[in-house]
Amino acid sequence: MKLKPPYRVENVPLPQKWDFVWCAYPHAEKPARPGPYPRPCIVRAAGFVAVQNGGEMPWVKVVYCTKQIDLLDEHGFIIDDPVHLKQCGLFLETLVVTNKMTGLPWSPSFFDKRQKDNIGPVIGRLPDELRQKVTELFSGF
Repeated sequence: MKLKPPYRVENVPLPQKWDFVWCAYPHAEKPARPGPYPRPCIVRAAGFVAVQNGGEMPWVKVVYCTKQIDLLDEHGFIIDDPVHLKQCGLFLETLVVTNKMTGLPWSPSFFDKRQKDNIGPVIGRLPDELRQKVTELFSGF
């Protein structure tokens, strides 16, 4: 995987569970390719996975988020409180979709800085009071 500026993977620590990251979440039809535009995602887990040559690759499991709040169903909730939006690093009302998640390599191909303010790849953190909503909707989170 070719890395692009502005950073190298080894210089950026892995995110932590509950962090919001700026992520080019892939489309379902092309799960191994970065999506066409980045979006916020919540980190479910981060660590390392074994690769063929015997080494390890940094890996992050993320939960899909979208500004399309009209897609709300029984698997999601909306972050719209201004205080919560700020803590999460979000500018717009955001739908968290707890049944849509994937694992991705921790690389600039998928995780990068947000162009609007040059912050990232970690842009914020889900507040404690919203974590219960996630675990109610996805007990294995």
